[in-house]
Amino acid sequence: MKKSAHYSRVVICVCLFSIVTFSNIYWLQPLLPIIQKEFQVSSLAANLSMSAPLLGMGLGLLVFASLSDAIGRCKVLLAGTAAGIAVSVALPMVENYHLFLSLRFLQGMFLAVCPALAVPLMGEELRKSWLAGAVGFYVASNTLGGICSRLLGGLSAEHLGDWAYAGYVIAGISVILYAIIYYLIPVQRHFKPAPLKVGKCLKAYGHHLKNPQLVILYLLIGLAFGTFVNLSNYLMMVLSDFPYNLPSDIRSLMFLTLLGGTTSSSLAGKFAKKHSPIAGVAFGATIMLAANFLMSWSNLYTMVVGMVMVSVGFFFCHAQASTLIGMKVTKSKGSAQALYSLFYYSGASLGVFFLEPFYQGWGWQGILDATRIALALCILLVIIYQCVSVYKNSHSHAMS
Repeated sequence: MKKSAHYSRVVICVCLFSIVTFSNIYWLQPLLPIIQKEFQVSSLAANLSMSAPLLGMGLGLLVFASLSDAIGRCKVLLAGTAAGIAVSVALPMVENYHLFLSLRFLQGMFLAVCPALAVPLMGEELRKSWLAGAVGFYVASNTLGGICSRLLGGLSAEHLGDWAYAGYVIAGISVILYAIIYYLIPVQRHFKPAPLKVGKCLKAYGHHLKNPQLVILYLLIGLAFGTFVNLSNYLMMVLSDFPYNLPSDIRSLMFLTLLGGTTSSSLAGKFAKKHSPIAGVAFGATIMLAANFLMSWSNLYTMVVGMVMVSVGFFFCHAQASTLIGMKVTKSKGSAQALYSLFYYSGASLGVFFLEPFYQGWGWQGILDATRIALALCILLVIIYQCVSVYKNSHSHAMS
């Protein structure tokens, strides 16, 4: 009974960490048009308020994964999350936009503790029979935190009259959830500290980056996630303007389409039993591309259906690509996944610089054209991956 209580508390705390993390990252997304007007900045600068924390998260993942090996998962999770919440409390009071972006970047770095350490913590503390189900709850919590925070952000800004109040609402809820975590989180029972060896980590990263198939997957997921996040960012700006003129609370409802991604994750598992993961990656990218053409009709109905399809396609692609990383790596799997996450978040962060010129030149149709190019590159990378695979197989047979 005591063991069962310990396991339950670990899972509950990890899920709450996840909700806090992704709430504090994504609540600002439906408010990008308001941020642009409030700080009187360009559309590119406004989008950087979403890009900055995602870049920080990608870099923070590399740091915290190694640091926690030496000093413990729970301590790092508590400290990093507390620092991230502290930034959320301060953000609504900031009037200088450069400082605002700097704090968002730091917030992303601090909050990287959750995606870096959640699964390793559960892997150490839970029975193997519990782990798959616990990871499922964790992934669902990621989605729950992201969707609810966007809805709360949009509703609060519209009905309380200021984006800053939305920030205070998210920060207040985060403080309450953190207090619950602090009370519930158990002492780790199975953690064994290991000395921090930076050289060994760098060597492992270098080894993975010499594998062409891994590099292809890293580039592919960066392009796919960059398309997914930045399409949503610019959609918020498009929907706030003529002819839609939607307020932030109605705009935020668009993020309910992310629930399509929850469905596709389970479909991805069934697909993988009959087909290769790389075929699943191609299938997911193709769904996203089809959605892109559908959204060029530019009415609300096709946009909603299109965003559901984009969500389904992306999460399908993400699940298959992540599985492939695990299959292709035989040693230093943690560092391989850390690099995957770095490219994943960096793609979302840097994608705005590719899309912005298209937005300035051709508006929403320009965004669709730019994301179409990115998705076509994803499919091209799948073809290159297959060519490399065929070459490796033929070369290995020739050697034997």
